[in-house]
Amino acid sequence: MPRPSQPIKAIIFDCDGTLVDSEYAHYQSWQYAVQNQGGDLSLEEYYFYVGNSAELNAKLLAEKIGSDRSDKIEKDKREHYRRLQNLGLPSIEPTIAFINRLAKEKEKLDFKLAVASALGKEEIVSSLKQLGIENLFDIVLSGSDDLSSYNDPEGVNKPKPYIYLHAAKELNTTTDQCVVIEDSSSGVTAGVAAGCFTIAVPNPYTFHQDLSHAHVRIPSFADMSVETFLQMVAMNKSSSKVQRNKS
Repeated sequence: MPRPSQPIKAIIFDCDGTLVDSEYAHYQSWQYAVQNQGGDLSLEEYYFYVGNSAELNAKLLAEKIGSDRSDKIEKDKREHYRRLQNLGLPSIEPTIAFINRLAKEKEKLDFKLAVASALGKEEIVSSLKQLGIENLFDIVLSGSDDLSSYNDPEGVNKPKPYIYLHAAKELNTTTDQCVVIEDSSSGVTAGVAAGCFTIAVPNPYTFHQDLSHAHVRIPSFADMSVETFLQMVAMNKSSSKVQRNKS
């Protein structure tokens, strides 16, 4: 079996849209928050905002409707989403099944599992508990709550790379030994910029986005074995290395 030029030491998953089918609930929550300010948000318009941090979306939506209350929009969105989340959100079953397969092999193959999401920590942990996989991960990181040590005038959450740089540090490895699983262009941008091998697994809300900068794009993890996954990463890492050497 082909082996990556650098061994895989960590596999890092996004949460919303990757583990949990939550995008429609997010849309409903943003729509609710915008309507509270006298505006509106169609589902077609929402596609543009998928994958961004809550802070960025609140600012963009406030500008869209001519409001100076981005803080209120973000607060209303979080509260409404939490209400919907408490009712239960569906999982993305092929990915959850794949994570369970990875968890059974991770000690033997010497890699760690992590979640790195733009969401708040409370929202992430709540989703993982509902999915019954909260104990399968070595670390869980929030782009909203765990990046206070980073400074960037444009913000530190995705699409910036800081959450994946921080994940590698917390996992005691380097980003070239990390594989990132993302569903959105913003998340893919963060993973690639951090130096991680990044796999795009789009959902119906992100399928239209430009994911061409991902190292690999696959439709799902349905029936994918751990061995097949490692082979896919190894082959594509080798291909990327050959292309860089030729350029």
